[in-house]
Amino acid sequence: MERETIENRQKTNLLLMGAAVLLVAFAVVLCLLLRPKTSGASAFVIRFGEGQSITVSSDQTETVVIRDGVRVDAATREGKENVIVIENGSARMEDATCPHHECIDQGVLNAQTSASRPLGPWIICAPHGVSVELRGGGQ
Repeated sequence: MERETIENRQKTNLLLMGAAVLLVAFAVVLCLLLRPKTSGASAFVIRFGEGQSITVSSDQTETVVIRDGVRVDAATREGKENVIVIENGSARMEDATCPHHECIDQGVLNAQTSASRPLGPWIICAPHGVSVELRGGGQ
């Protein structure tokens, strides 16, 4: 009698575990099917300051200067300043007044390089709170 109860519990546990695995698999498939599709166009989203952001199409040529959390017209190398250059479908941190210049050392970001970069589709200047994200283009 006790042996039958243990066997019944084991069967019940196996059935519950199987059902849980199927439920998780179903949820993953559903999420993959319902995720938004990306277009072929790409853009760079530059985040800075207190929740501010701008989006620049990858087919544009633009130099964006962020100083002390605000977009400004020209670089002066004063305060917390970052100079981001977008051209030919790529973005790079051209200059920054942060102490170690790790954001500059992250190199060129584009659709071809994003998969092989340590930060993927991001350039980040942590000391200044400035980031550049590649969006679209199959990302």
